[in-house]
Order: sequence, then structure tokens, then C-alpha cells
Amino acid sequence: MTTLLISTKYEEIYPPELRDLLAVSENKFTRTQVLEMERQILVGLDFKVTSPSGYRFLQRFRRLSTDLNDDEVFFYAQFLLEISLLEASFLKFKPS
Repeated sequence: MTTLLISTKYEEIYPPELRDLLAVSENKFTRTQVLEMERQILVGLDFKVTSPSGYRFLQRFRRLSTDLNDDEVFFYAQFLLEISLLEASFLKFKPS
């Protein structure tokens, strides 16, 4: 329940309220339990809930590059980046 709460806070524009999540879980947990677990998870992760992706580097490179200002070139680079994410052998490389 807590990881769902954390992920919705991060991803959603309007995350569900805690009371709604508790109701879905048929009140198996208390509000205090969920909030305490949220604190423990975030402290355990050192509040690092995301990591940079190759797309962020591509966006940065686009701003700095004169070649990638062309939309067609940028979208082609983005396409290559996306299909490379599906290839397991590329996972050994850093996103940058």
C-alpha cells in the first residue's frame, strides 16, 4: 500500500488520497502505519526515488547541440534511444 502511495505521489498530477487507498485495502492498515512505512522506505532509499534516464541526457544534448535542433533529427534520436531500452545487452551502459 505504501509503495503505491509513494509512486502515485511521484507520477500522478492528482494522486489519490490516503483515505481512498485505505478504503481500497479494506482498512487493513491504519493511517499511522502507512505514513510510518512511507517514512521508513524514503529514508531507506535516501529519498532517491528516480534516476536519470537516457531521455534526459538527450533533451540536454538537444539544447546544447545545433544538429539536434531539427525536429526530425531529434525524433529519430529519440526513436533510437527508445528501441535501445528494449535491448537487454544495452543495460550495461550508463544512461549518459
